[in-house]
Amino acid sequence: MNAGILLVDDEPTFRVLAEEVLASEGFEVRTASNLRRAREVWRSFSPDVVILDRRLPDGDGIDFLKEMRAEGAGAPIVVVVTAYGDVENAVEALRAGAWDYLAKPVQLADLVVKLRKVMETRGLRDRLTIARTHPSPLVAEPQSPSMRAALERLGSVAISPLTPVFLHGPSGAGKQFAAEALHRMTWGDTDADAPFVELNCAALPDDLVESELFGHEKGAFTDARTARRGLIEMASGGTLFLDEITELPIRSQAKLLKFIDSMRFRRLGGQREISVELRIVAATNQDIDESVRSGRFREDLYHRLAVFQVMIPPLSDRPEDIPGLAAAFASFFAARIKKRVQGLSAGALRALSAYRYPGNVRELRNIVERAVILSRGAEITEADLVLPQEGASSSPPPGPGDAFFQVVRADADDPPALEAIEKAYVARVLEHFEGRRMQAAQALGISYPTFLRRLREMGIDSGSPS
Repeated sequence: MNAGILLVDDEPTFRVLAEEVLASEGFEVRTASNLRRAREVWRSFSPDVVILDRRLPDGDGIDFLKEMRAEGAGAPIVVVVTAYGDVENAVEALRAGAWDYLAKPVQLADLVVKLRKVMETRGLRDRLTIARTHPSPLVAEPQSPSMRAALERLGSVAISPLTPVFLHGPSGAGKQFAAEALHRMTWGDTDADAPFVELNCAALPDDLVESELFGHEKGAFTDARTARRGLIEMASGGTLFLDEITELPIRSQAKLLKFIDSMRFRRLGGQREISVELRIVAATNQDIDESVRSGRFREDLYHRLAVFQVMIPPLSDRPEDIPGLAAAFASFFAARIKKRVQGLSAGALRALSAYRYPGNVRELRNIVERAVILSRGAEITEADLVLPQEGASSSPPPGPGDAFFQVVRADADDPPALEAIEKAYVARVLEHFEGRRMQAAQALGISYPTFLRRLREMGIDSGSPS
């Protein structure tokens, strides 16, 4: 099930074209030409995002925006459409709670980009993750025996689409990739009717977990002004991935166990039982045996979820996979930002393979993403890489205890100007990182563009661009 979009606009041509384009991008779209119809659709459809025209035949879209915002945590994200150049209306919409605005005439390409940005930056992907259309880097021909063995185990359970699977492995090792790979092995890349739905159990307050999993009926609790499907219902016919499962509250663990035993549940405040069929994939980076012994995780639930277990090894145990993963990440990020990067140089691959990756696959992904952004040629070179220095923790950048600052404090009768101290400190940090501006900015806790601007203002020769 894809993210739901409600498009409210009184121009029929735009509605038809926008609905067609958004549907082709994988969104589930409903439209309305006026506020009366918009309210009806909103109540029955429970959209994730509302694209709302400001001027409608039967009223002001801002009034409808305020009604939806009154829903609190259950309210959809709203993007308001305003007349071109009407800054006052745009500001009013933002103050009323709109996430962003678009100016007329709306370009459909801009609308798609805006919606993708909404999903990425406001956490919709934490609630509903659609199976990706790009190949998973995890299944890009692993070379290590340990990763091949893990994939073989995933492949063996793929023929049983309702069998629960429990993934073990350190943070960042690729457990989500493994869950997605299993989903693809089970349902294929092109089965749009098989949803992949993800919940990070550590990302929600305890009192919202059950509503998120099971959904709720109108009036189930104070802020439940509309009925809402839960993730279990959304995942029917596909895969529900419960990441960081050991963070699930004990009370919710009991309800999840009851659901797994029967594959039937009721929405919060509901009377009707709903039956579904799905595979649950659970994952943790914790010692699950210790969690059970300490009473933080139910032993019966663990045994019910761990019918089939797979260990995802850390990247440091499978260096043979680094070149393939790096190439897959480079291809993905180059395509996403429309940059002509065709691969990695031999020197870049040697540098990547020599690093130990305490952050595992996630850290490699971040390093390659930065390299794609910084690259200037047809391939990523070693100069494009920003790799943490081995042993950097034993040699921190200069701080208040540094001898330089001791001299500044000792010279109290004639202290230097603040600007001079700041310039000297920045210069020392750059010296520490051998002119690597990106690492210096990270150490100082400021963004890279801000750091470059301050260097120009201070007249400092910034040295190496990376």
